Amino acid sequence: MQLYQPSVLNKLTSLEARLLVISFATLPRLQAWVPFFRANFIEPFYQERGLKRTTALFDQTHFVANPSLAVYRAYGLGRNSHLKVYGPDILWQYAQWALEGKPLKKPTEDPLQRGGNFVVGRDSRLTLSHLGRDQSDRPKISEILAGLH
Repeated sequence: MQLYQPSVLNKLTSLEARLLVISFATLPRLQAWVPFFRANFIEPFYQERGLKRTTALFDQTHFVANPSLAVYRAYGLGRNSHLKVYGPDILWQYAQWALEGKPLKKPTEDPLQRGGNFVVGRDSRLTLSHLGRDQSDRPKISEILAGLH
């Protein structure tokens, strides 16, 4: 969600950045998830804050299915423990979403698969590598933007 804040979107657009989301879901599941995520998380995020919704970057985000996990292995993303996946921070986030009335879906793929965030420059150099400790661990926006320069 942090990448879709208007100020961040403007900065990403000015840098001509593109987002690539690689999922370990199958293509049909990913195709179902994208509109679900948009309707239940992106749209309410803008509405709750009274922000003018812009879809430019979301529409330019490429979603890729990688159920073989080849890309995950190439970037060194293994699996997490149950405690890391369902630890206090994650359970707290789920509780907040439930209180907000956001639908929670039971995972259909491997919930222990570790995630990460990477910035790859136009010259194909890796300028940011962030392997998440757990599902909620993401780099700061400032780190992502620094990786784009």
